[in-house]
Amino acid sequence: MVDTSLNKKYVAKEGGNLDFSPIPDGIYRARVKEVTPWTAKTQNIKVIQRDENGKALLDEKGEQLRELVPNCTFYNCNVKMEIIGGAYDGRLVFHNLSTHPNMPFNIPNFLYGIGLQEISASEIQEKTKGLICDIDVFTDKYEKTVQDKETGLDEVEEKYINKVKAFKQIPAENPNAEIETEDMGF
Repeated sequence: MVDTSLNKKYVAKEGGNLDFSPIPDGIYRARVKEVTPWTAKTQNIKVIQRDENGKALLDEKGEQLRELVPNCTFYNCNVKMEIIGGAYDGRLVFHNLSTHPNMPFNIPNFLYGIGLQEISASEIQEKTKGLICDIDVFTDKYEKTVQDKETGLDEVEEKYINKVKAFKQIPAENPNAEIETEDMGF
């Protein structure tokens, strides 16, 4: 029987020293550890007009042509990638996937990197877990407003986070046919 009562006794032990600082920019071998479920979002969107090759159409001023699409529903999910091999083995890098109409490259680049030719977005959570690829990681800076606990004043802090610039196939005929984590060459 599982004891979740407030009377259960616990033994103190040091927690893991999790490091959430960004890893250096570069190419890393990574495995898809988890993909969160899709979440729907509906909003009015100015969709970039594209030609038959997917290239954005421009007006005479060189600005992208856009068309308002009211109540457009698109889906987002988060991919948790685990670095395998090398000095950053086990570290996590996150990447958002989206069916947003202005991001037509997002899901295809992810599928290309992990070596899947074609699947529906609804199959991504089921069919991509455990697959490996190389990821091109960069560090992005953003500002976050936090409240100083001592003064109660809001302060702006610079934060840094890793993002995936691109997914790259592992140079092999079928890198995900038999996934091995040893001797990755890193």
